[in-house]
Amino acid sequence: MTQRVRHDEKLRQLPAADPDGLVESIRARGIVLGLWQDRLGELLGREHDAECRALLATLQFGARPPRHLVGPPTDLLHRLRDALSKQIDLIVNSAALDPAGVEFYRSLQLDLTAIDWEQPADPIAALLERVCERVRLFYEHALGEPLHDEWPRVSWQLSRTGDGPTPHPYTADGRTQVFGRRDVLVRVRAQAGHFGPEAFLSLPQILIHEFFAHVPTRPRGDHDTGVFNAGFMDWAALVFFEAAHGALLPRAAGPSLEHGLRRHALTPGSRSGTTDDGTPIAAAARGTGHLMARRLVSWWCTHDDRLERSQVRLRVAGLAARLNIYDGGLSMADKDLFVTAMSPRRPAMARALRDYLEQPSGPLEPLLEAAGVGPGAGPDPVPDQSLDPEEPA
Repeated sequence: MTQRVRHDEKLRQLPAADPDGLVESIRARGIVLGLWQDRLGELLGREHDAECRALLATLQFGARPPRHLVGPPTDLLHRLRDALSKQIDLIVNSAALDPAGVEFYRSLQLDLTAIDWEQPADPIAALLERVCERVRLFYEHALGEPLHDEWPRVSWQLSRTGDGPTPHPYTADGRTQVFGRRDVLVRVRAQAGHFGPEAFLSLPQILIHEFFAHVPTRPRGDHDTGVFNAGFMDWAALVFFEAAHGALLPRAAGPSLEHGLRRHALTPGSRSGTTDDGTPIAAAARGTGHLMARRLVSWWCTHDDRLERSQVRLRVAGLAARLNIYDGGLSMADKDLFVTAMSPRRPAMARALRDYLEQPSGPLEPLLEAAGVGPGAGPDPVPDQSLDPEEPA
């Protein structure tokens, strides 16, 4: 008998693959940034001040492992704490700060004393737990039933990326890898040379995207970039992030929303080659999926004012979630075709969409039939090229 997954089961953390201490330096900065999360907005607001720039530089350099270190480090967090505390002493004693400035920097220093050296709290691990739980609950609400063992077993790993120059400070990202029918590995990746407040604050958006768009995807396996997984699901994950962000980094809800949206806008995707006109495939797929979703939201809001736009967006995000986890013989190519056929200008699709949005727990088969996808479907639908009023970004 298949064992059911307990809803309180913790995600399994895998050890870092890098033995040189750089991953532990990222973890040390994450612990400090987690302690400072309710002050990160103000810290970034002071980033043009010399004192703040010095402190942020210390955050990066103070966590670097010694050059002679061999094997995993054991005291990088201590080293970082000491370096930051000394830098704050220097700032307070040497800079011409007003009383509010002195209080701000001393409060950061006081936070450092709250580290539990026996078992320091890992804010990235806690964030992953919250994201996984909230995404799973949203999927169950959309499906109208518990997922139990249909939800994958998720492991996660902190890893590092290359330290090449980037045009923005959002130096973290995520990757999801599927193993068999039940196991998923989520990699949280960051640049070892620069992992600062902006990258930390963008983690909720990054992890929502991985857990919402990729972790529960059916059929299982790795898939090419398409308008469903890189477009429609990306839009739905962003809608869910906007709705759920306040519970993910609750002491930095506003800054995490700001930097999550900014990071999303600055990273349109560039993998998987380019189209014939030179547009990155991932960016083109994302644009098409977002456009079809926005058209659907605008159409519904224009024809029915019983729901607020935010409610309609969440219902469409629920449709994306149900399609994402729907097996039923659908290939990923079928799901791509569904997105391009999701136009209410087709009478049959308009009826099916109206029925679904009014009763979002209803069956998906009428929608699939209207789109002409799935087993036994007719010819491929012709993608809609008409322009409806778009939902504001």
